[in-house]
Amino acid sequence: MMKTNVKILVVDDDPNLRKTLADILKFKGYEVVIAGTGNDGIMVAERETVNLALIDLKLPDMHGLEVMERIKAIAPLTEAIILTGHASMETAIEATKKGAFSYLLKPYQMDDLLLNIRHGVERQQAQEEILRLASFPRLLPSPVIELDPAGEITYINPAAVKLFPDLSMMGLSHPLLSGLITQITALRQNRQREEIVHEVEIDPAVYELHISFVQEVGLIRIYALDITQRKRDEAAIHILATTDSLTGIANRREFTTVLTSEVARAKRYNTPLSLVMYDIDYFKRVNDSFGHDVGDYVLQELTRLVKQNIRSVDVVARWGGEEFMLLMPQVNLSAAFAVADKLRLAIAEYQFDKVEHLTVSFGVTVYDPADDLNALLKRADDALYLAKQNGRNRVESLVRETPVNPTS
Repeated sequence: MMKTNVKILVVDDDPNLRKTLADILKFKGYEVVIAGTGNDGIMVAERETVNLALIDLKLPDMHGLEVMERIKAIAPLTEAIILTGHASMETAIEATKKGAFSYLLKPYQMDDLLLNIRHGVERQQAQEEILRLASFPRLLPSPVIELDPAGEITYINPAAVKLFPDLSMMGLSHPLLSGLITQITALRQNRQREEIVHEVEIDPAVYELHISFVQEVGLIRIYALDITQRKRDEAAIHILATTDSLTGIANRREFTTVLTSEVARAKRYNTPLSLVMYDIDYFKRVNDSFGHDVGDYVLQELTRLVKQNIRSVDVVARWGGEEFMLLMPQVNLSAAFAVADKLRLAIAEYQFDKVEHLTVSFGVTVYDPADDLNALLKRADDALYLAKQNGRNRVESLVRETPVNPTS
């Protein structure tokens, strides 16, 4: 349960975003301090105790990662979440390596941000509690194990005995500790090294192990924090963030991520990549005549039909409303056209409850090395528009600038 008086620092040069975040966080019960520059944020950390900092990656006076490093140098237990509108996987990895709790790309979902803040605060408070009780491991409600530098267990607190009664007998062969040989060796060789964090799953629980060398007593001390609920929550926000709730397939955001990755792969290895955009003809009539419940059923049943007729490596996504995308790696234009026409026929022949028969129009295109993402998406959209113009219940294809009829 979250402690009261949790203080969040918001460092962002956008005054509107600062105010919006501050208002929402205050409503959620947090104390909030705002800063418009990196230097102002650092000054806040020097004079006030901050549980967690939300830091924009691009600030007018310095890089967000530098701000984070300087804040953590002042207050090592302060957690940080990096926010940015322009990011790469390399930047995300760098942020986490330098101590960021998490990394969110703008525009982020507010529920996603709030969940990350809650978990970050929980971790910060757990770390505080660990330090507070470090001299009294017996009192800590989480498992505490102490080992000598050679890896022999010298102490197990009551919480560890209760959860892992065979720990003392099994030692480093116990599932909780079996993956720690490398870390223990590193600590034995370099006793000044910072704390190591290691995650281990002992079904059905997940533990975060905080491993450090306690110089005063010459022992390796391991604190095991149960993070099972946090992992479940993370797995649930990932599903919510990447999946269309009605059909269970990828949503627009996730599909864009996958498409970006597959385009990069196709360009790098010079392999074909086909994109199909499709939607239901006259779908508004379904909702108007039968209601939205039937409309939802049609979208779900259509998704099921499509998934039955594509490969496991193909990616189908709901782009919006009754509009869908299908991405087919290593498939050329004529093959993609054939798949789309197979889907068109399967859907046209299928008998939907109440609605009976429906048709779908398809636009097909193939990636060209000269394409950027927008050009590829626009061409698929143009092909779909052409199918609508030419009478619906048909497949049309376009390549870069030149219409193509693969069947001719």
